[in-house]
Amino acid sequence: MIHVFFNILGGRLESKRFNQLLKQLPPIFQAQILKFKRWQEMQRSLIAKILLIKGLKQMGLTSYLLSDLKLTEFKRPYFDSLIDFNISHSADYIICAITKTGKIGVDIEAIQNIPILSFEDQFSSKEWDSILQGENVLQSFYILWTQKEAFLKAIGTGLYLPLDKITISDNKIDWNNEEWFLHQIKIDDRYVSHLSTNILSPTIVVEKMNLNFEGDMKYIKF
Repeated sequence: MIHVFFNILGGRLESKRFNQLLKQLPPIFQAQILKFKRWQEMQRSLIAKILLIKGLKQMGLTSYLLSDLKLTEFKRPYFDSLIDFNISHSADYIICAITKTGKIGVDIEAIQNIPILSFEDQFSSKEWDSILQGENVLQSFYILWTQKEAFLKAIGTGLYLPLDKITISDNKIDWNNEEWFLHQIKIDDRYVSHLSTNILSPTIVVEKMNLNFEGDMKYIKF
């Protein structure tokens, strides 16, 4: 089973509320968040980590602490080989996917009017034709883009691996003799989101999570 937790940025949190949430994190993460210059960036980063903490607790994974996080050579955060998680945010939405089985990657993008022609070299000729021939060109672009991003995040390379090296066929990617499956995550019609996993036909549960910690304090000691 894959759990996808999300929250909405909304307006700026009151200073008191922001600090209450910030104090739930280890000092190293507090310092990282406070380095951001814009409040939106600080708040997105804060909410992402709160979603991870509360998501782990809800799934019964209370032995995992943010202070235990490690980084791969490509700077992808992880705990160990027993669970996997991935985080993405765009505009007002922050999402965190967690699973006890296999590997996952998730990406969300707000649909915006962008010059998509400048991204042609990121797709195969067949993929590009499917974008241009789609009923909604912008929507078609974001579908393929988030699918590829989610896959790259699942395998842990991020954009170190060019998007044009990835070929998608029937919501599936064959990579290094392994199959990766793509699933759309429907949260808001103004956004496109996809999840990539190496698990065939997983159960995916999507849930909006609040940021309250009442009654949860014993689970987030560092």
